Amino acid sequence: MPSSPTSRDVALAAGVSQSTVSYVLSGKRFVSPDTRARVHQAMTELGYRPHASARALKNSESRILGLIVPYHERTDAPGQYRYIVSLAAACRRRGYDLLVISGEEGVEGMRRLTGSALCDGILVMDVLDTDARVAAAHDLRIPSVFIGLSHDAQSVVATDTDFEAIGAGCAQRIHDVGHTRAVVVTPASEHVRPMGFIRRFTDALESRAADLGLALEPLAVARGFSPTHQALRGHLGRAHGADAFITTPATSIDDVINALIVEGLTPGVDVSVIGAGGSGDSSHTGIDYTYYDSDVPKVTATAVDLLVDQLEGALPLKGRDPELITPLFHEGVSLLRAPK
Repeated sequence: MPSSPTSRDVALAAGVSQSTVSYVLSGKRFVSPDTRARVHQAMTELGYRPHASARALKNSESRILGLIVPYHERTDAPGQYRYIVSLAAACRRRGYDLLVISGEEGVEGMRRLTGSALCDGILVMDVLDTDARVAAAHDLRIPSVFIGLSHDAQSVVATDTDFEAIGAGCAQRIHDVGHTRAVVVTPASEHVRPMGFIRRFTDALESRAADLGLALEPLAVARGFSPTHQALRGHLGRAHGADAFITTPATSIDDVINALIVEGLTPGVDVSVIGAGGSGDSSHTGIDYTYYDSDVPKVTATAVDLLVDQLEGALPLKGRDPELITPLFHEGVSLLRAPK
């Protein structure tokens, strides 16, 4: 009776070392997609099946994905929570658990998390336009996915909502209902302004506004209703204030809507308001406002799928274009009627 093929036979057939076959089976080290494909082809041709100890090695993976998400005093906690809950659900669907690492450790946090073997790969949130974690993930070859794009996002695997489409869409819709000027309500937080999605949204908004002849006036507000109300009241008290408002990502459109109502202005009747993001299922205003939704479930599911594909050898650790998710648009009633 012929003996069953061994991992040594697979290595010879695939033209690789026996240790490479072990890495393909265990997933503990990166193996290029081409090499992994050759090993799997050799297994199929030889009829090789991992024996019990190899399966045990494979099963020794933690089945945990780490999430690095900085937390600070002015964090958009409801927004972060929405992503974290959705990521946890996406992980469960792929047979993984989620380990959340908060704080502002940056690169050292990534090294500590991966070096501890607590998780098989990492997800990175709150990506800055210039983010040292991108270079670290690239240089250390850490299986990772960035939820957000830095200026050099092509050097890692990344996904995010198409904030360029949101920026252009906000300008276009404000213009289409007849406005020539708009106030852009932006976050005053020093932690939020450097985010990659803020830069991408702003660049697209300003570019489309320039094409349309739409004048934009930035208005920075601190998080919370009172600071927002104070800033808007100051603007409205001017002789020639704009009657259209665009809220950027990470700015509460609920607070803007409520502040305008307190000042006697009804969105959709007296002024136009459009948001680059909404409040999900936890709106704190009675107005059905007009906004773009980031489609968080699609973004997080894509991020987890991209990471699991890396761990299973179906995707390289770098060198691919970011996966941009098309935003959802909610019509609402907070824009003035378009002129006929």
